[in-house]
Amino acid sequence: MLRSAAVMLAVLSLSSAACGGGAGTQQPAAGAPGTTPAAAADSATIRLALPPDPLWQWLVDSGTLADWEAEHELHIEVSHPFRPFTALISGDADVILINAFDLPVFAHGLDSDPVIFGKYASDRSIAAARRTSRADDLAGVVEGQIAMESQFGSTLLWSLIVEQSHSLDFSDSGDDFQFMLTTSGVADAVERGDADACICLPDASIESLSTEMLRPLYDGRPAAQIYAEMTGMPDHWMLGDVFAAEREWYRANPGAVADFLALWETAVQHWHAHYPEIVAAYPELLSVQTQQHVDWLTHYLAANNWIAPTVYLAGEDSWSYVGAVTDLQARGLIPQDATLPQIITNRVAGHHGDDHDH
Repeated sequence: MLRSAAVMLAVLSLSSAACGGGAGTQQPAAGAPGTTPAAAADSATIRLALPPDPLWQWLVDSGTLADWEAEHELHIEVSHPFRPFTALISGDADVILINAFDLPVFAHGLDSDPVIFGKYASDRSIAAARRTSRADDLAGVVEGQIAMESQFGSTLLWSLIVEQSHSLDFSDSGDDFQFMLTTSGVADAVERGDADACICLPDASIESLSTEMLRPLYDGRPAAQIYAEMTGMPDHWMLGDVFAAEREWYRANPGAVADFLALWETAVQHWHAHYPEIVAAYPELLSVQTQQHVDWLTHYLAANNWIAPTVYLAGEDSWSYVGAVTDLQARGLIPQDATLPQIITNRVAGHHGDDHDH
């Protein structure tokens, strides 16, 4: 999906934003907090950039965060920047939540050395078509218009799925599909008839899916599950959204990193034990508006729960991610000379890494 021009455009956009051109982002002055993240080891504050999130809200509302901060003498300062990677490289955030496939693209050509030290969610995106479509998969809408919100992240994984499963070119340089980028709702584009199918998030398209105006392809399986099955690892949980930091900050704050992961481990374990209650408690954070939405999403999560079983990374997380990125590089979808972020394996809770490099 990413041609060289598209990659360069993304990098230039990020570089401009980091220099003060991005909305809501300013370049800190020399010597300002955030410009030298390793200056003080084990900082008392972790600046975290992430989208509005139900698990974070539960940590706040349940008092779990307050207890954790008091016990560890740490404070987490949360922001919701439009471009989390820009917040990282500009020094406005210490830790970000980001799609793992975006890191090598966004860091390419910039003075950035990110590491992935925790996992949070798999790629939950699905492919869907009009309710009247007879297609079972994207091969059934070949030469059709595909709506999507971005050429990055999830779309990169779908390009591997389509090529390896159907021998079709899922890129804007090929002739097999046409692509339509929209920020007004990909499900709406399909319902209006402007697109034949879309790559969408199930929670963001819940109105169309719950009313069956939009019909999921691949039996509703998300990209991460399809790719894992396709590569012979049907039970493997594949990296999607991850916690990342600059290497310098990570190395300077081992205690804060360990405590941070322990906090989020509490959150993900609570989610797996109580996700129906969390969906009902925080509907606005999951695009849920009606009881029908609650019921649909709860049922969907029972079979397709995208939150990681644990935040701690294992060796298989590293090599499956490296394999996918290598495939993307071989197909020209990620720059050949892009450096892969280091995966910090920390399978044992509380042990924050063996610093395995690729």
